[in-house]
Amino acid sequence: MNIHRRYKAPEAPPHRFAIGQQVRLRSGGGAMMNTTAIFEILATLPPLGRSFQYRIRDAQENHERMATEDNLEAIDIWSSGERNGFKTPADA
Repeated sequence: MNIHRRYKAPEAPPHRFAIGQQVRLRSGGGAMMNTTAIFEILATLPPLGRSFQYRIRDAQENHERMATEDNLEAIDIWSSGERNGFKTPADA
């Protein structure tokens, strides 16, 4: 009996953000940055420690950045948890 054949390596968790998704850099970290800037995910990269990395770009800039998953937040209301700002036509 070969136990190596029966052992299945644990799967890595999926990236939280998808290519093409729009995100915002989280505030903090001491960087002087416009926290309202919107970035687009250009590529998913391997993890740095326990946090996945992404290649991102703001349409207003001429260069790309690398950011870890824990420094990014989704800007759409369904991913970000900011659902209180969403109003149906009946609420207006």
